[in-house]
Amino acid sequence: MFNPAPRTSMIDDQRQPVYASMLRGSPRVKMSNRPALIITALMTLGSGSAFAAAPPSDVAPAAAAKPPPAPPGPPSPPRELPEYDGRPPPGTTAGEAFLWVPRVVLFPVHVVTEYVLRRPLGALTVAAERGKWIEALTDVFTWGPNNNIGIVPTALLDFGFRTSVGVYAFYDDFLVKDNALRVHAAFGGTDWLRLTVADRIPIAKNTTLKIRGEASRRPDFFFYGIGPTSRRVDRARYGADWIDGSVTLHSVVRRGVTVDTFMGIKTARFYDEHCCSDLSVRERAASPSYPLPPTYDAGYTGFRSGGKVAFDTRRPRPEPGGGVRVEASGSFGADLRDPQASAWIKYGGALGGFVDLTGHNHVLSLQLTALFVDPLRDAPVPFVELVSLGGNNPMAGFREGRLLGRSAAVATVEYRYPIWAFLDGDAQFAVGNVFNEHLDGLEPKNLRLSFDFGVRAVGDRDHSFSLLVGAGSETFGQGTRLNEVRLLIGGTSGF
Repeated sequence: MFNPAPRTSMIDDQRQPVYASMLRGSPRVKMSNRPALIITALMTLGSGSAFAAAPPSDVAPAAAAKPPPAPPGPPSPPRELPEYDGRPPPGTTAGEAFLWVPRVVLFPVHVVTEYVLRRPLGALTVAAERGKWIEALTDVFTWGPNNNIGIVPTALLDFGFRTSVGVYAFYDDFLVKDNALRVHAAFGGTDWLRLTVADRIPIAKNTTLKIRGEASRRPDFFFYGIGPTSRRVDRARYGADWIDGSVTLHSVVRRGVTVDTFMGIKTARFYDEHCCSDLSVRERAASPSYPLPPTYDAGYTGFRSGGKVAFDTRRPRPEPGGGVRVEASGSFGADLRDPQASAWIKYGGALGGFVDLTGHNHVLSLQLTALFVDPLRDAPVPFVELVSLGGNNPMAGFREGRLLGRSAAVATVEYRYPIWAFLDGDAQFAVGNVFNEHLDGLEPKNLRLSFDFGVRAVGDRDHSFSLLVGAGSETFGQGTRLNEVRLLIGGTSGF
């Protein structure tokens, strides 16, 4: 549920824009690794200097002497105009015609992104260039020989959870060339604290080693129950403290093929918390029909080891966004306090097809996802290690941790389109749910709907701005009423 490293969904556009490195003048710099890139983009987009050809020089080198040109001859006779009457107009392509479907369906979203976001951002770009805001902001938030060190304030509002503020810091070329250090600290009250530190170390041309640590204390988590028919009225709150450490090896085998292997340990404890006028988990558990979730009383110290393989045919932006992406993952976990009694495996995969309707990254896609977790011993799987939907995972119209189960199946339709150089509009519709072991209970009456739309940053992100409005429904058998609302505004961490 509270995964120490948020799962990167294939719904996110993983194609790193090539122009991100142009803004920094270094092909190895990722856009997400430089919060100052957004600031730099304001200047370059306003002036067009980042993408325009260099103007001709006022002074040309001396040329070898040449004979004077011959005098011009008599003018040519006027050319007869071609006959355009009767020529059929160019036909509409299938992509242009199909584009009207999402245009009509998403017209309210378009109005918001066009007139509330894109046009004001364009005006802000011009004002920033004229007022020389860029130099001032860069001097405040970044320093170093190549502006490779920076500290940026952050904030996050995720409706239903505590609002938090914090700082995000980056240090590229830390100690050695190409080493990237990232730190994020957040504060939501004396009982809401979080610190994440990650260091990506290049060990070969296409291979990096990431060492990551995290410590967190939060009192505002939700628990609704386990299985496909959990109800909103059974919502309860709990608090959790955890410390997590992991090592991940990321390799690019060839273009579009990546392999990740990881190993880590996390220790966690859970406790009752009376947050936000909700009952605590233990108070809810006074009812015989609402048992305590597994390991809630004792906590656990979990060891994990596994990997993920991804194949993606999409090319980097600004190339068209059509293609196919396939993911497969698996991991082993065990409670080190009693590994002979508590161990589990996780596995799953995703398949996505992407069609660029215009050739300019107006992408319509369909993604299918299946996830599983199975116990290997007599003890049940800790509830925070179960398959989770909502939040950073598929069916983002639900809050983090809303849906927990032994397995899950989700189909997601997404339309994503550029609204600014570094921001995409995004709308998703998903149908699916969590289920019992091996998709037991997968039938129409147990399916739920999830909707969300918003704005997100382009490309891979260590820390980026997101704006999301979403909603989730009851199961079809419960009436399919939309009874979950999600609003997220602020910076989200992805390292």
